[in-house]
Amino acid sequence: MKKRKQIRGSQTPTPSPSPIPLDPNDLAPECIRVDKVYDWVFFANRYENKNFIPDEACRAAVSAALAAGQRVEVQTAPVNPADVSVSGSIIENGNPGKVLIVWTVPVEVTILIAGVAECSFTVRTQFTDEIMLCVPVGITNANLNIRATQVIATSGGVLMGPDPFGPMIPLKVVLCKDVQVEYPVKLEVLAKFCFPRPNNIPVPEERLQCDLSLLEFPRQCPGLFPVANCECQATALARNEDTEATFGSGATADLVTGLSTLRAEICQECSLGDSTWSYSFTDTEVGPTPAPTATGFQPDFSFTFDPSSIDRVTCGTDALTAVGEGIRYFDGAPEQLFYELQIFDAPTEGFRLILRNTANVVIFDSGVVDALVEFGECETFADLLGDIDA
Repeated sequence: MKKRKQIRGSQTPTPSPSPIPLDPNDLAPECIRVDKVYDWVFFANRYENKNFIPDEACRAAVSAALAAGQRVEVQTAPVNPADVSVSGSIIENGNPGKVLIVWTVPVEVTILIAGVAECSFTVRTQFTDEIMLCVPVGITNANLNIRATQVIATSGGVLMGPDPFGPMIPLKVVLCKDVQVEYPVKLEVLAKFCFPRPNNIPVPEERLQCDLSLLEFPRQCPGLFPVANCECQATALARNEDTEATFGSGATADLVTGLSTLRAEICQECSLGDSTWSYSFTDTEVGPTPAPTATGFQPDFSFTFDPSSIDRVTCGTDALTAVGEGIRYFDGAPEQLFYELQIFDAPTEGFRLILRNTANVVIFDSGVVDALVEFGECETFADLLGDIDA
């Protein structure tokens, strides 16, 4: 390794800097107001109903077509579950108690004679359910949250009906239903998602095929959000601190004296997203113009480095290490590198920056550099759960 002579100069800024303060974000008990779910049932039923044609001219045309033996078809449009009207009434409070639910389903019907649309109209068909739910005293109708999640309506064709109703439209409706009993409460909780129970009180009913994905919560984006809390946090501030850095590795490495400037805030508020830092190295062994040597001109090793990502932070006793990627601007040219930034509070306050190229070869090592450091532990969910278990 080649040793280069250090050029000393005034390197202490005036006035003296002070440490960057920590922004703590330790966990604390929280009280929230939420709707507690007392019961949650998801079930489905199939209903069949015969409905008369409301339009008099259409009834006459259909009757004539059926008498003449023409092909008469019925088409049903898809039903939006949001268009289904529903009301729930508590018949009897208890655990379980009895609840009456009335559903009104609007179905858009089109009648075709010989393939040609004759008329269209809306059929509103009603169905009722009596189900057993947890509805203790204090729960009212206003606490029932009832909705349809999926509606499948079909018709088998037109039937000849008795006078005075005339032709009848048979409708088959499959209704997938979500019923919840909710009441506002104030809680201090650790929570996870839950799912409904089957409608098995008092007797299990026939299971019908419904699209259960309509009940799924949107999946989180793992690795993107939410960001895991850091286990520690630190800040570091160094302005023109003496540095004996190594450029390159092995026998061809250069030992260069210079000045390091670092401003780092890692895991402020115990969040990796609140992290930022920057670094610059000033070569003090060269003047305004490169000096000639026996082998040519002496190069200027000064550079700046800006991280483009902070991939992870690991914590130790009174120290943390941040790793990621960034760009070094060396002689005006950008270069993508991997970094390892160590910040430590003991036995002395300082930092160390290591840069590697894409071949994972160390091309810069600042060595240990003095800095003003603030370091603190973060309280994580694991810590809190450990305290609870204790």
